[in-house]
Amino acid sequence: MCLALLAVPSTSGAEVKYTLRMATVAPDGTAWAREMRAFSREVLATTGGEVAIKWYFGGIAGDDLQVQERIRKEQLDGVGSGGMLCERVSPSFRALRVPGLYESREEVRSVAVQLRPVFEQEFRDNGYAFLGHALLGPIVIASRRPVKTLADLKRERMWSWEFDDMTNLPMRAMGLNLVPLSIEAAGAAYTEGKVDGFFGVPAAMLAYQWSAQAHYVTEVHANYLISCLVTTNRSMDRLPLPHQQALRAATAKLSNRLEVVGEEQDRKLMGGLFGRQGLMPVQPADTFRVEFLEAARAASESLGTKLIAPVLMKRVTALVAAYRASHPKTAKN
Repeated sequence: MCLALLAVPSTSGAEVKYTLRMATVAPDGTAWAREMRAFSREVLATTGGEVAIKWYFGGIAGDDLQVQERIRKEQLDGVGSGGMLCERVSPSFRALRVPGLYESREEVRSVAVQLRPVFEQEFRDNGYAFLGHALLGPIVIASRRPVKTLADLKRERMWSWEFDDMTNLPMRAMGLNLVPLSIEAAGAAYTEGKVDGFFGVPAAMLAYQWSAQAHYVTEVHANYLISCLVTTNRSMDRLPLPHQQALRAATAKLSNRLEVVGEEQDRKLMGGLFGRQGLMPVQPADTFRVEFLEAARAASESLGTKLIAPVLMKRVTALVAAYRASHPKTAKN
């Protein structure tokens, strides 16, 4: 199969000694891809032209499970995952996406920072070097008909990412009618009437053109989508220590940029840009968000260990409570 490859040119005639082959489902031409390109340039520059990143954009190297298999076969060195591979390699990563638990980006970020040593250890034990993560945004609802209540939502057939257990398991337990499919199949499924809407972050609605298909968008935060950037231990270990440090420093900048750009893009899309594209915002019933979050919490609790370990859930709940106690005026977003 011919792969669309981004090769980063070397600087000042320096010889590239190490090349990291990275895959992502992020489509080329998106804000995500632009930041990944900037990350590649940063790595090349700070390693004196010795470390290059080659990106396979748009899922052309396969979905997360296929990418994981390519990594196992040493055809790839790592991945910028939309979250699904992250959660499979590091089960504790799922704690950042428990529906009904988090009420703001800040809460998720706070917990992610405190759990980072856990993530790093789990990734390391499973053959990966965890470089960083980025909160891509809240999952909202784009639909064929206006969704103003939980009852409205239950009548819709909603597309969800086929590998997204942290959406699929709780939402089904809530009584929602989900149709889990690949990202590539989502748009066609809507056109053919197999689904009535999408669960996704606003930026994904734009990137995959679902916002040009659906008619309404409802801002009820189902949960949050968290990406991760990882490479294999073997790929990281072959880099000299200064280059490893440069790679981690560049990843920290990438993570920050992805979050800043994503939050800005979300504000613009939900603040009027979607409306100008024909995707009309829905003003849900006052009780919808409360009802939705309560149902999500109940569903998550009923699933127990199918989502995350009880000890971890207890810890995360305590971390969220502590954050709220010290940030009583934090706006929900």
